[in-house]
Amino acid sequence: MKHYKALHLGILCLLVSISTLQAQESVFFVFQDINNTVVTTNIQQKSNTSTTPIYYRHHKKLPVTYSGIVLELITSDLPLKRNHSLFKQFGNVYYDTLDEGGYAYSILTDYKDIDKAKKYLNKMIIHRAPKAKVVKYQLGRRKKEVQ
Repeated sequence: MKHYKALHLGILCLLVSISTLQAQESVFFVFQDINNTVVTTNIQQKSNTSTTPIYYRHHKKLPVTYSGIVLELITSDLPLKRNHSLFKQFGNVYYDTLDEGGYAYSILTDYKDIDKAKKYLNKMIIHRAPKAKVVKYQLGRRKKEVQ
């Protein structure tokens, strides 16, 4: 009976050690079996080559009837890829196609006053998106850009 308790304790220690040492490529363990023989194990861990992306956010099309103030983060001639750094920094990003060609990527706001939106932009957004600006939309059309 003592041997089983020691074996169970050894297995428990092994499992705890594996979970705490996941960052290493190879893990070696030394323990004694029932016959007091020293046993060494080598556990090769799988490398973390998962194809699952580390980001989960992506952009959505700006509603065609949207009216309000947006914070335009960036414009681009071509659509941005899903792994663009913008989507790692900001959530709920919407895109709009520009009349002159290209794309504008924005965050929708609840601001009714352009000055308040500008203050928020300068305080919270501009250091992460240096080209950001305030834009007013009416029924899905750009009406006014504020620098």
